[in-house]
Amino acid sequence: MKTIGLIPFWFNNGQSRDIKKLAGKHLIEYTIALLNSSSFIDETILYATDSKVLNYIDPELKVSFLKRPKSLDNANILIEDIIESFLNEYEVDIIVLLHPYTPFLTKETLNQCITEVKNSSYNSAFTAIESKKFSWYKNEPLNFTRDTKSPKLKDLEAIILEQGLLYVIQKESFLKQKSRIGTKPYIHMINHFEGHEINEAKDFEIAELIVNSGMFQGV
Repeated sequence: MKTIGLIPFWFNNGQSRDIKKLAGKHLIEYTIALLNSSSFIDETILYATDSKVLNYIDPELKVSFLKRPKSLDNANILIEDIIESFLNEYEVDIIVLLHPYTPFLTKETLNQCITEVKNSSYNSAFTAIESKKFSWYKNEPLNFTRDTKSPKLKDLEAIILEQGLLYVIQKESFLKQKSRIGTKPYIHMINHFEGHEINEAKDFEIAELIVNSGMFQGV
């Protein structure tokens, strides 16, 4: 089964968190290096409208650039629109969608998600974080009731929080559901360290603290 690592990229009017440097490497280089490390991935493709992103990537990393339509840079475009456009241009059986702002995701997590989709009955996979805390939704308790004594945290039903970092998708499943998550997904639990996502300046500061502490040694 042809398996492609797909990285969607936006320059955001010339500014992008993904080309910021963390410990001397651009964030996008962490993503490419992780996909390169998996023997299950046949090719890593950067899907973007501007090839100048290649100027921020170590030439020793293996990545192909595929130009996508400029219309897909619109702020209202959904990731499913990106995936569908890619599938119209490229022949593939499984897409490994990895966003370029996840420097601490591990090779073990990546390979496990791919393996479950390739070798089991799951038609998709994604990363998530399990939370055992008192949770509310629309001003109502979600995993406990107010008419009884508060249970111990260990006895609460866990809330699963989708951590939008990694998605493994069968082409057939996507074409039927038009969704990055199929009807039978494998949910891979990760911790908050591995799931650290860089969106804002404070997230980047936390990432620098993690690297400087020696907790992260790279792929």
